[in-house]
Amino acid sequence: MPASLRFAVIAALLLVVTTPVPAAEKRLDAKQLLPAPAARAGSGVADLATWIAPANPAATFRNLEEILPTRRVASGAWVSPLNPPAAPFEVSYAAGGGIHGIADFVARTGTTGLLVLKSDRIVFEGYYDGADQNDLFTSFSTGKSFVSTLIGIALGEGRIRSLDDAIAKYLPEVKGSAYEPATIRQVLEMSSGTSYTEEYEDPDSDIAGFAATVSRNRGGLYDFCRSFKAARPPGQLFHYATCDTEVLGALLERVAGMPLSTYMSEKLWKPIGAEAPARWVLDQPGAAGREMAGGGLQVRLRDYGRFGLLFANRGEWHGRQLLPAGWMEEATRPHDPQVEYGRLAAGYPLGYGYQWWLLPGEHRPFTAQGIHGQFVLVDPVEKVVVVKLSAWEHAWEDDKEAETYAFFDAVVAALHGR
Repeated sequence: MPASLRFAVIAALLLVVTTPVPAAEKRLDAKQLLPAPAARAGSGVADLATWIAPANPAATFRNLEEILPTRRVASGAWVSPLNPPAAPFEVSYAAGGGIHGIADFVARTGTTGLLVLKSDRIVFEGYYDGADQNDLFTSFSTGKSFVSTLIGIALGEGRIRSLDDAIAKYLPEVKGSAYEPATIRQVLEMSSGTSYTEEYEDPDSDIAGFAATVSRNRGGLYDFCRSFKAARPPGQLFHYATCDTEVLGALLERVAGMPLSTYMSEKLWKPIGAEAPARWVLDQPGAAGREMAGGGLQVRLRDYGRFGLLFANRGEWHGRQLLPAGWMEEATRPHDPQVEYGRLAAGYPLGYGYQWWLLPGEHRPFTAQGIHGQFVLVDPVEKVVVVKLSAWEHAWEDDKEAETYAFFDAVVAALHGR
């Protein structure tokens, strides 16, 4: 999600007509399209531009483990069941001055994977642009919601005493940075006060330095993020910063005493019955590599769906409470004025929880979302989850975001009572 939040009211954006994206005729091989690691010297920014050039995103986003070092998030022997569709599903929604169905939605919004779940039943599942059910799709910032979930688990285990503790209590090396006075809660709320900037279309923005650090594969991503000074007191302003999540990742590694991938495997991936191991991008190869907490997960479509269902079920999973009681409600509501609905930016109706975007509506729906069009949308009342994975050419496309929300609303309404 872009930090600028430069769009107007979502309803107005639904009037924009997008160009259909043709499906690829055959599966693309990232090894053929993308530069080998040995060729990636220099700043790294130009390399990333190559990876996400218009011809490449769909292949790139499901093959990052061929480009960057990763660490395995092991799954277990048990796979939690998702029941097959009971009948074909179709839904209509309004956008761009017309009425559209699922096929239109896929084409108009650059979709590579689409999953609709109602409770533990698959309502609809589709793969596009060369993808299939065995692919791992890159999370980008949807991975932030996984990180905040692990924070909740660590809190429930007593590894973290309180979200109102200063993060420096656990990470004393942040002394002198923006994070020294910030509490864990303020960092979860993207309200750390850091001077780091995240404007995807500005080559001088700090997100370019973040990307270059990852691309060089030489480590130092956490050090990069904790190098920023404060621009304002913590808790004063919502300011979207992927570095906030990197610091949360360092916190988890410190209190768990193990890499993020291992902690996620033991506390979330195996208990949830994921059907396949995930992968987590590292800032350098080998044991010294740190997970890119701000958005480096790679996950199968159905496992994104299982994660969404865990929240739709308020943390309960097949008779076991996997998340601390009340964590879903805690993580998916605004806690402070700067993250209330409509307060993130002028004219923007969403709110923000603990690394979850909060959608307006009676059911208090919420979504994990990431650049290039990744979404895990949850209605906790209807227990509906929509996972929409994409390969947008640009980091953020406002019209496609708005159309995704309209599609989600239509799906929830269609599945009411079913």
